[in-house]
Amino acid sequence: MALQRALRRVFASGLALGLVLLASGTSGQTPAPATTTRAAATTDPFDDIFRRGAPVERTLKTVSASFVETSTSTLLKAPQVARGTLVGRRPNQVRLEYAGADARTVIVNGNTLAIDWPSRALRETRDISGTMRRAERFFVLTSPAELRKHFDITTIEAPGRTGAWQVTFTPRRKQMREGVSRVHLWIDQASLQLQALKMDYPGGDARLMEFSDVRINPTVDAQAFTPAPRR
Repeated sequence: MALQRALRRVFASGLALGLVLLASGTSGQTPAPATTTRAAATTDPFDDIFRRGAPVERTLKTVSASFVETSTSTLLKAPQVARGTLVGRRPNQVRLEYAGADARTVIVNGNTLAIDWPSRALRETRDISGTMRRAERFFVLTSPAELRKHFDITTIEAPGRTGAWQVTFTPRRKQMREGVSRVHLWIDQASLQLQALKMDYPGGDARLMEFSDVRINPTVDAQAFTPAPRR
């Protein structure tokens, strides 16, 4: 299904990168000066983002947020917009709870993807071992230099988002580009909080997730990652 393919791409690429940087935004973090020395001024902004986020990233255990998801497709006359909440727990658990008339629940628990979509009479569990193995490769990349072996990375002042960076990851391997063409992250320059994540897919489709009410290390019920019993 298109939803399942899109989710596999998300967890294999975007979330593998995005959730790491999501951990970097905390209200108590002291912003680094925009310019301090000549050396700092000439450093690639992504290197600085990675360096400043690393201490917080190492403390990440859980995360929660609200999101607005906008999907565009060459097959759709207008974008589809959905809203919901997410919770995640390291190393490999995520729950997306979509609200509204088309409510649904998507759970990743280790190597299992579970979808409960009542309006489509869809309730399915799939093995995603291969996807998670690919995703885990990116959690062990410990430096910008290691990331650049796999992605061309560009960082610019984000158009239309004052005070934010736009960081774009373009996979260098053809095999990976067949799944996702580019991953874009919008990151607040002061707090380093991840504002949005976008995946561009081959053929022109795209999925944008914009985050708010981000909380780092909230209490998360272990049962959040267990699908509800069949009704």
